[in-house]
Amino acid sequence: DRCRSRYGTLRPFILGFCFTIIFCLMLIPQSEAIGELLHAPKLGLYLLVITCVLFDFSAQGCLNPCESLIYDVCKGTPQENSCFFVYSFMTSFGGCLGYLITATDWTESFLSNYLQGQEKLTFVVILLFFTITLCCTLITANEKVYDSLDEQISLTDTQIIHSIFPIEFLKYVFYTISNSVKTIITMPFVLRRLTLAESAIMTFNLFFTDFVGQTVYEGDPSADELSIERIKYDQGVRAASYGLLFHCIVGALYAPLLKRLINQFGIHLTFSFSMFIFALSMLVMYFSRNIIIVNILASLSGLGMASLTSIPYTLVMTYHANREIFFADNSVIQTRGIGTILGILDSTYFASQIISSIIMGYIMFVFQSTLSYIATSFILALLSLWFINRIVINRHQLQELMKIDRQ
Repeated sequence: DRCRSRYGTLRPFILGFCFTIIFCLMLIPQSEAIGELLHAPKLGLYLLVITCVLFDFSAQGCLNPCESLIYDVCKGTPQENSCFFVYSFMTSFGGCLGYLITATDWTESFLSNYLQGQEKLTFVVILLFFTITLCCTLITANEKVYDSLDEQISLTDTQIIHSIFPIEFLKYVFYTISNSVKTIITMPFVLRRLTLAESAIMTFNLFFTDFVGQTVYEGDPSADELSIERIKYDQGVRAASYGLLFHCIVGALYAPLLKRLINQFGIHLTFSFSMFIFALSMLVMYFSRNIIIVNILASLSGLGMASLTSIPYTLVMTYHANREIFFADNSVIQTRGIGTILGILDSTYFASQIISSIIMGYIMFVFQSTLSYIATSFILALLSLWFINRIVINRHQLQELMKIDRQ
């Protein structure tokens, strides 16, 4: 929201993150070879870890400017109310490509032998797809260079950003980070209602393959590489990847229907139905050991993902257009652009991954069973149903809910 580049407020960030992603995609499959070349295997391992962290940071960080770009391009057009449903479809479609690439056995292909392994070929395919989509995004996006919020930026901020003094720059970076954390902690009342269904789906997405490999296929990831238990686990992970592929396909097919369903039944009922199907899928999956049934249930859970990647962002557009009303409890947010608001929403998405990883590590330590992954997802989905029915969609409901919370 504060970028004053002549290339726009968003494209410089998208380019920066994407160039980092491309660099990491080229370096990750070569990290082990670099360590061997320098006769330092540990260096290759450290390089792999650092590159993976940098890759994940860039991939997640790039989501926010892309979402802001979608809003900026569609604002004031007939597509304004449906742009994030298209975004949900494309997100699911991208997931389809990703899981299809990883689920495919590339070992017998000519390029796999030429590149010395299917893992390296996988990275080449991903790099090719990513580069093509990046070029399409930059060519087709007609971003507005400046908006009214740019005029509100003080000269002091611009001077600090371009300051040649490292101390002043570090002060500004520290101030920006601390201010961003404060903004997330004190997020407006209405945004909190949109952030509580994510942990259930994140727990499922993060640990589903491990659940299938260990519980459904009865494999062991810690067994020797050529042992029967390890082979079973690898087969389970590959089978689960197909389940996640169909999960994304169902989400992609369901996303275009959401707008019509919302117009017919309302946001609360549509969102609740999607999460109810997700919760029901987790419940049946807990008792099933048939991979076909498990993957069918994983596919149905895509309804929840499609709703989660579209409805909250659509509501945020409404909140931002009427921010004096919906953000009345936070005067700072009222003066910020859509990027900040989407950033707050995205930060809860990232936080749900961290929280899920930490909590599930402890739960696994206590129960010693991957069934706990599915049970936790089910419980979180049930809790999210209660919060979904308290999502704010109009001014009258906001006033009523704030009165109840004060009591």
